[in-house]
Amino acid sequence: MLVEYLWGHFTRNQTYRLNDTLNSLSMGLLSRVVDLLRLGFAGVVIEAIVRAAGVQQINTEPLWVWIAAFVAYDFCYYWKHRFGHEWRILWASHVAHHQSEEFNLSTALRQTGTDYIGFVFYIPLYLVGLPVEVIITVGSLNLIYQFWVHTEHIRRLGPIEWVFVTPSNHRVHHAKNPDYIDKNYGGVFILWDRMFGTFKDEQKDKPCYYGITHALKSWNPIWANLHMWVETAQLAWKTKRWRDKFTIWFKPPSWVPEDLPREHYDWQAPRFDPEITGFTRVYCFANYWIVTAAGLAAVLSGDLLTLPMGLIAFGVVAMTLFNHGRMLESHPTATLLEVVRLIGLVMIGAITPGLWPGLPEWLPKALFIYSGLSFLALASSRIMSKESYGSIEVSRPLDAR
Repeated sequence: MLVEYLWGHFTRNQTYRLNDTLNSLSMGLLSRVVDLLRLGFAGVVIEAIVRAAGVQQINTEPLWVWIAAFVAYDFCYYWKHRFGHEWRILWASHVAHHQSEEFNLSTALRQTGTDYIGFVFYIPLYLVGLPVEVIITVGSLNLIYQFWVHTEHIRRLGPIEWVFVTPSNHRVHHAKNPDYIDKNYGGVFILWDRMFGTFKDEQKDKPCYYGITHALKSWNPIWANLHMWVETAQLAWKTKRWRDKFTIWFKPPSWVPEDLPREHYDWQAPRFDPEITGFTRVYCFANYWIVTAAGLAAVLSGDLLTLPMGLIAFGVVAMTLFNHGRMLESHPTATLLEVVRLIGLVMIGAITPGLWPGLPEWLPKALFIYSGLSFLALASSRIMSKESYGSIEVSRPLDAR
């Protein structure tokens, strides 16, 4: 990401904005700390199905088993991804990955925290006898491959485009242009799209406009995870026909019951980019790295945390990301909410030794120091509100696309 940012700076073709990038990274962090809630639903269901079917595991010593598993996983991913765009119940989770109005490597890390259904598309891999470690390995390789295709700086790659997913055809997938929507679902191989009629080539005269048709217009990562669930539930409640109340969850996101108004969208609308102070940039950027380190440390220590401590850790991370999203929006309540959060951290530092007897002694002290320094920074910014801390130019005009 740093290399891509520097390349964009020196070529005067910057694809990063601080607010958009922090929001994408916050979504990625939130998708990981959800593990603290210990909702192992997929594992329980898969284990029950495999046991009930009496599946015998395949011998994984031959190399061809791993190659076949890699290809089969991508085939399953294609259908999971495709239905993730064609059914609202799956789009409600997947939409989080498409909300960014920029396209860069940070977009790849923008992941949902509410995907508890998509695992069903991989059940066939378990039923044919592939061991869990094989599926996890090829799935990880599949995900790693998808990271690099989220960039605008790599253009066309010749014959490689015929077989593999590349930045060019994945840009089409993230575009909201009417000609590009719901195309190019492959993870590693673009062959599936060519076979099943969902391939669309990137056209020079039709540059990509990124994001979702009804722009989120928010840097709140909590709302970014929930807004489509809420919208669909509201539509299901408002429609009068009982059949529509159920089927809407399995219809495309653009489908609306006949008795409800249909909204139109402007796919060329200006990007959401509220003005923020230099202090807000520095404060949110620095705090992102602090909360990331703390959140990932909590996930890695998950087996050592009691359930109450895990819930507290998740709540702290979620509240922090929510507050900083509000700050990046210049929301009028942002500073007050941040003060409340810092007071809450002090209280947590005071009570956690009783909840977690094995708590490292330095942790409450670290919370007190962090909260104190953050409060002083906020107070100083209010006192010197007219002083500019400067800003790093990371955005570009819309017509530069």
